Amino acid sequence: MPTFRPPTVREGPAGPGALFGRYKLNEGITVLKNGAAYTQWRNPSSDTLAAATIAYRGGYEYTIDAAEAAALTAAGYGAYVT
Repeated sequence: MPTFRPPTVREGPAGPGALFGRYKLNEGITVLKNGAAYTQWRNPSSDTLAAATIAYRGGYEYTIDAAEAAALTAAGYGAYVT
């Protein structure tokens, strides 16, 4: 079965001070499916998550079926489907 890991973005600083200012962390981006459309959210509210047909929270890996893998690939998320 294919898997989907939503995209990430590198953000920094990792904390206060000069030392942490040099480091960046990967921040997961949530991908929501509503009907046939996919949208990206940085910090979705609980209501936004509940209203979505499918919610792929950033930072997690999901097992998906072949049809969903094809839909994600067609929507431009092919690099995140394995």
